[in-house]
Amino acid sequence: MGQWIPAARVKIVSPLTNVDARSDYPVLFARKRCAVELDRWVADMMASFAGYFSGISMHSFEFQRTIERFFGESEKFQPFITVVAELAKAADGMTDFIKKISLGGSSQNDGAAHLHNHLARVHQATSSVSQRQFFKALEHFQSALSQFQPAQSQNSDLIPDLRHEIERFSDLYDVFITNGSGVNALPVILAARDLNNKFLTLMGSLQMVDEFVGNHDIAGSAEAALAIWLPAHFDLGDFARRLLAVQGLYSELCMLLSVSESEHPLRVSKIESGSLWAKLFGESRVIGLLVSFVQETASWMYRNFTAEGKVSAIPLKIEAIDALLGLTSRLKEAGINTSEMEAHIEKSAFKISRDLTALLDGQASITVNDKTISAGAELTKAISQQVITPRIGSSGIDNPTGESSLLALDDANANGK
Repeated sequence: MGQWIPAARVKIVSPLTNVDARSDYPVLFARKRCAVELDRWVADMMASFAGYFSGISMHSFEFQRTIERFFGESEKFQPFITVVAELAKAADGMTDFIKKISLGGSSQNDGAAHLHNHLARVHQATSSVSQRQFFKALEHFQSALSQFQPAQSQNSDLIPDLRHEIERFSDLYDVFITNGSGVNALPVILAARDLNNKFLTLMGSLQMVDEFVGNHDIAGSAEAALAIWLPAHFDLGDFARRLLAVQGLYSELCMLLSVSESEHPLRVSKIESGSLWAKLFGESRVIGLLVSFVQETASWMYRNFTAEGKVSAIPLKIEAIDALLGLTSRLKEAGINTSEMEAHIEKSAFKISRDLTALLDGQASITVNDKTISAGAELTKAISQQVITPRIGSSGIDNPTGESSLLALDDANANGK
């Protein structure tokens, strides 16, 4: 029987793999029948999981993060899994004794005696885990499992079925630890084998989804990762506009930091459409600054939404934008001489502000490198009802036409006004 180990890749092992070809027909038939039923169950489980995945009320980004959290919490529920696996192994250990019983004659009595002794020693298999550890780990497992339970699902009974198996096993285990006799050992080890098979299939399915949906590419020696997730659904134009905004931010910061973009291009690792989920790699200093700008700008946007859905006014000056982004001070910290770059910094401040606005416009939530910044429930509703969202350098009040003051200023500068 396979046992899942957190540090290793999931391996699903059938207890019926090693079938002795010399076994008598009744035993071989029983094994084959059980193997067919198990294989059918695995196929149903995989199909059920696929249905569950298609019906779950999450984006694939959220689902993949949930899987990672589930695997990350595995040490907390490992004592429970260990007990289940050991009891399942005890169920597999009955095979040879049942075979002897099936042969009849003197072998029958010998097999029965060995089977009785085997069941009487089952309690030893769980001696390494205390009852307190077991039930605490069981609670952790049920809590971790609840992350996959959608609010409404008509496509799959995967999680409810697994929960039912857990409850059935737990009830039998309660009886067994009170009285570990052979008559109580038999039902609990059979239940453990069923539960262990389903658990291994679940872990294998999650691993499969994680490898398919997730992205495990790593940064190069001079690179850093930029992972962005915007949960809203975009049309093609909006989707492309936000990706181009990220590229614009990267290009502008490369220029300011004197980084060769041709030598350190923004490399695509993963892009998923519908909502926007992108994992990119770029020069480490540029990415660090870009991540900070996006996170701080998003925080500013949500802070400046009032309960009425209006935006608090800020001065429409380059100094205000620079103060918000901390552009000049950050360039100085990076060792850039800014004394002769004032005009470039002013121009870049507008471009960076415009790209940040394009990226974050209308978004109630953004996740950047695993840090989620959101507006909260009330402000999310207000944002969804607004045509205009907070823009850097724009009050959103003094411009009744709804046009961004920032964009108007930028256009004016471009026209020499």
